[in-house]
Amino acid sequence: MRCLLVVLLVVGMAASAFGLEKKAVQMREDFSTEPLYNCYMNYYYFIPCPTNSWFWIFSGWSPGDKVGQWFRIGDASMGRSGAGCPPYIGCDPYNACYMEQIRVLDFAGYGTIYPGLFTVRFDAYCSDERGCPIGPALWTTGPVELCTGGWNYVRFPSCYEACDTYNHGWWKFLVVATHVGTQANYPAWGVDNVSKPATLGCAMHDAGCCPALYPRPAISHYATMHSGYYGENFQYCPPQPFLDGADSVGDVYGHAELAWRIYMVNSGPTEVEPSTWGSIKSIYK
Repeated sequence: MRCLLVVLLVVGMAASAFGLEKKAVQMREDFSTEPLYNCYMNYYYFIPCPTNSWFWIFSGWSPGDKVGQWFRIGDASMGRSGAGCPPYIGCDPYNACYMEQIRVLDFAGYGTIYPGLFTVRFDAYCSDERGCPIGPALWTTGPVELCTGGWNYVRFPSCYEACDTYNHGWWKFLVVATHVGTQANYPAWGVDNVSKPATLGCAMHDAGCCPALYPRPAISHYATMHSGYYGENFQYCPPQPFLDGADSVGDVYGHAELAWRIYMVNSGPTEVEPSTWGSIKSIYK
């Protein structure tokens, strides 16, 4: 796991949802410092305004709370186009079935200073179309102590092809963080912030390419929201979406996505069709 320090510009507080505290901050994307990867996916908006993007900090969790985000591998709405767009390597919906790592935005992960107090556990599941888990967890990281102040990289064991059985050729993974520390009001998760650049008159484009339309999800590149609060033991499924911190009911700026990203390996499944004994013998004729 690797952490990058960032400078935060705290500009105010917003109303709470789920008893959360919210702060608006501005920071840079993690350009040119990422590890090697085959492809990646994320659903949050990064809107340069003018060079940094605005995020909301959500804190005030309780032990046992679950937050998460699900990913539809090969999602066509993830594509970018236009001059000056950053490189984007899309994930093959039929071959990107192994997850190497995730990146999460945590503004106050004091795990290295107070180990055991602000601890989370990441689990991955096969996901249905609503973002709900199918079956038991594919894998778990065990307790993780996130570093302070920015992008945190967490590596995972490889996933396997069980998700394809349920999702008809489109891999769908749900990644969930469970707050398991003795004082699990942290981490302070970062979610994207549409309201601040909109009110400041910044160009509403995601990294200068796709229009960052709002409110979401009614007007969006994506058919649905992918981030939410699952409560304890998945009491909310589908999850309760996160509101933009300047929106009380979601009718002005809509909902927000966790600033999470997954990195996949385009290696393909180990077996896609059953083989007969006759077909095997024909190979050696």
